[in-house]
Amino acid sequence: MLVKPPFEFNKRSGVFLLIFALLFATVVAGSSVNLAGAQSHPAIKPYPTITIMSDGRVEGTDLIHRDGDVYTLTGDIFGTLKVEKDGVIIDGAGFAIRADWDGGVMLKKDPADIFMPSCYGAVVVKNVRFCDGSRIFASTQGNKFLNNTFGGGGIEIRGGNGGEGNVIKNNVFIDSNFAIFADISGVSDATENNFINCSKIYIGLYGGLVDFNRNYWSDYEILYPDAKEIEHTGIWDTPYTGEPADFGFPFVDYNPLVDPVAGAGAPEINNTPTPDSTSSTADKEPVSLLTVLIAATVVSIVVVVSIGLLVYFKRHKQTRASFLV
Repeated sequence: MLVKPPFEFNKRSGVFLLIFALLFATVVAGSSVNLAGAQSHPAIKPYPTITIMSDGRVEGTDLIHRDGDVYTLTGDIFGTLKVEKDGVIIDGAGFAIRADWDGGVMLKKDPADIFMPSCYGAVVVKNVRFCDGSRIFASTQGNKFLNNTFGGGGIEIRGGNGGEGNVIKNNVFIDSNFAIFADISGVSDATENNFINCSKIYIGLYGGLVDFNRNYWSDYEILYPDAKEIEHTGIWDTPYTGEPADFGFPFVDYNPLVDPVAGAGAPEINNTPTPDSTSSTADKEPVSLLTVLIAATVVSIVVVVSIGLLVYFKRHKQTRASFLV
């Protein structure tokens, strides 16, 4: 007489279970390595602060060469370059300052003063590539920002200290939400700059004295499709009226340029780009011994369980055969 076994088992089922167990072991082991690695090595590190001290010394990097009051970058630097001295010249020489919106070149004297900050003045910043949204923070004390390239960042001017104002000239702003942010500022001149895909310019209540003149705007022909060049002067016949950012005020460039300003922005240099400090392979910690042990233990347990399952199902197969006898 045939007795029905508790369940059916065949060779295909056993192979499927073994493959599933091994795949599960691989996934669990990989997750263990990633989890342990994440715990021992944070994904994001804070940007450091590099300081030009009041006595002229540079602290925080050896990639800035000093010659009197002239400070020249000799490589890409990461973080905030804080200036604590009037009258310095920062020459990027085509190298980059990499940070987010909270980093870049900071001229503020008191970091806690947000609305009416006092800043160091008569500072020249030129030939710098501001990457990853980094910016210049200043107030109106006769600074000059020349031939810089901003990728996502820009220039923020706050204060109202009655200085001679700032000159913003021959810069390139690319994909910047706030290419220029001027709030309660004195007189500043923004001339012969290239604004490429820049969605917002913030001009605050008392910031209307920022004089935009002879700048190139990449969206000009979209906004003014019927405009014409004035007698081969390189100037459009219709002023460019910028849409204000939230809570800002409109501004006007009465002499917008037909073509981008030649030679604007930081100069090109033939150097290998410096990798981001948060992703540098030299900066990562090796996988710890504990991580390896955890992964090996998980794999061993799953392999033993898989072998046990195979033995178990093999015995059940033999039991099924005995039922058929």
